[in-house]
Amino acid sequence: MMSVCYYGTYESQYPRNRVFIKGLKSQGIAVSECHVPLWELEEHKGASFGFSISFLVRYLIAQLRLLWKFMTLPHADVIIIGYIGHLDVFSAWLLAKMFGAKLIFNPLVSLFDTVVSDRNFLSKTSLKGRLLLWLDQVACKLSDIVILDTEEHIRFFKEELKAKDTEFRRIWVGADDEVFKASGLNKRDDRFDILFIGKFIPLHGLSKVIEMASLLKSYPDIHFTVVGTGQLHAEIHALAQSLQLTNTRFIEHVPYEELGEAMETADLVLGIFGDSDKARRVIPNKLYQALAMGRAVLTVDSPAARELLIDGETAFLCEADPEIMAKRVLQIKADEKQRTTVAENGLALFQNQLNIDELGKLLITTLRLDLNE
Repeated sequence: MMSVCYYGTYESQYPRNRVFIKGLKSQGIAVSECHVPLWELEEHKGASFGFSISFLVRYLIAQLRLLWKFMTLPHADVIIIGYIGHLDVFSAWLLAKMFGAKLIFNPLVSLFDTVVSDRNFLSKTSLKGRLLLWLDQVACKLSDIVILDTEEHIRFFKEELKAKDTEFRRIWVGADDEVFKASGLNKRDDRFDILFIGKFIPLHGLSKVIEMASLLKSYPDIHFTVVGTGQLHAEIHALAQSLQLTNTRFIEHVPYEELGEAMETADLVLGIFGDSDKARRVIPNKLYQALAMGRAVLTVDSPAARELLIDGETAFLCEADPEIMAKRVLQIKADEKQRTTVAENGLALFQNQLNIDELGKLLITTLRLDLNE
């Protein structure tokens, strides 16, 4: 039996990492974690890539600790660099060469695309912006396999990041079905509850959700709940105040273990509605989690979404336009039978392809691990 080391300064509680580790363990793979906290300590992770002196010092100390810790762990045939791990590739590559291990990179996103193009923390022509592009490219070049979440994301890495010679594999994000378990409908019959969960960043297009909520103010039984905070916090709350929303409540934080419970009372869970190119390449964590909970979802109609979902069958898809979104919500609300069918089909999709066990099997195939060795 082969063994895996999950390596780096990754966020240990981030869903992508949790699902990968649990998925491997579900298939009987011995997984050791060589982890040193770094990103858990960074409140604004995108801004950290401004590379302050204090951050660089913490990073270098973390890399030395990782190298030392790796030496104390059992031999690993495969090293997987967890998300966020672009800065861990160099030490991981050195260890892979020294010990003859295969190096797998699980970036989830491009740093350049996220920090520069999507969140606009840095300009494309700045020295730091070009450094992030270089980090993306080098990380791919040093890895034996790079795992991404959609074919659209793979296409972006190959074409825009010039990583055509890299071996990519698509593995869905999925969700932790030990946390997100469908348990039937549990809601008030006198209202239609719509839930948005996510960081207040451009990718999610939350301003469009707020504008949609304003368009639906005249429907007293439609209620919105917005969970999260982040980069656009002040802007979003100012917009909500200017529109005098009376049908929307804001909750800054719900613990990860309680997100399923929050979804359980929703008639409709919202995905992303951003205008950026990145929004058309990704499927967010919350969408998989909502499918696992057996909830109907509405998200932007994008090439990435259509890789997994079928409009009107396993999810509802529409353009990222507040008026179109509002009309679609009213249609979904009016047709309870279709809404229930879509939710049931989405749950079946999750159970057949997106749970921990199924993703673990796909990981084994990707890593070419022979369980019979």
